[in-house]
Amino acid sequence: MAVVRCPTHNIPYNDENPRGCPACARAKDGPGESDVMRELARVSRVARGLEEPPAPKGAPVVEIFQALRETAPPPRPEASWLDKIRDRVRARPFLYLGASAIPLLAFVLLLVGGPRYVEAPDPPAPIGAPRPLPERLIRGPIEDVFALLGTESPRAVPDAPRLARYEYGTGLTIDALNGTVYAITFSLPSRSWQGITIGAPEQTVRGALALLGIARELTAHPAPPPQTVSGYRVYASADQRPARTLHVDVRPPNGCVDVEVELRPQLTGILIKGDRRLAVIGRGGAEPDWVSTEVRIVNRAVASPSGGAALCP
Repeated sequence: MAVVRCPTHNIPYNDENPRGCPACARAKDGPGESDVMRELARVSRVARGLEEPPAPKGAPVVEIFQALRETAPPPRPEASWLDKIRDRVRARPFLYLGASAIPLLAFVLLLVGGPRYVEAPDPPAPIGAPRPLPERLIRGPIEDVFALLGTESPRAVPDAPRLARYEYGTGLTIDALNGTVYAITFSLPSRSWQGITIGAPEQTVRGALALLGIARELTAHPAPPPQTVSGYRVYASADQRPARTLHVDVRPPNGCVDVEVELRPQLTGILIKGDRRLAVIGRGGAEPDWVSTEVRIVNRAVASPSGGAALCP
């Protein structure tokens, strides 16, 4: 027994092997099962476009390739954007339905919500008992005011250059003439003078003024009638409310001052409509409650800033 080398395939083999060179015997017998499987896999890759088609080497391979070509499904066209959206909605229906419902819900709330009412009375009710301003302040030096309320820097009064104005917050103002208190004006619910308070009903104000003298009503400041919005009677702002003024001349022996009390309809709240804030004075056709919104006491024992003489010795 001797080992020889095949001149065609250059592989050694036993010369006593009846089939001779294994490579030559395989070529003579044709492709086996493993070769067919490998060829099928290669033809499948060619059918999917992953590999170039092979050059035909034999009838079996060509027949297999043609059979796969004939039975391969047609290429699927690219999905449109509408098909992609439909596939995503089918995959996650609850997520997309919830997202689409958000703008619809916001639109419904905008339609049915409408204006919103917020309770905010003006003038507000005082916290605790109002503190009375001493009667002596109206005829005393400005130093008495500094001792009671604190020292403030004076400011000029455009329509009365002879006056010096001292402001204590936004609701209490003291005007002085030549170092003497000339007028006190307040709109704070926490202050009072001779029993007159801010936010008091008109009848209560008239009763307090009757103790000082005979009250008369000055010319009222007319205003357009209120509008009706969602059943509320409203003005565009609190300053647009109508105003009336009650005036009393207090003379000796009760004093020497002029007292004026401004009356306006009580605000009950604010109606919010979009970016607007409307001042509400009531609902329906009910008449508003007139209340005091500002009190001014003028010292008539001194000459007026315009040069008028003092009315009391």
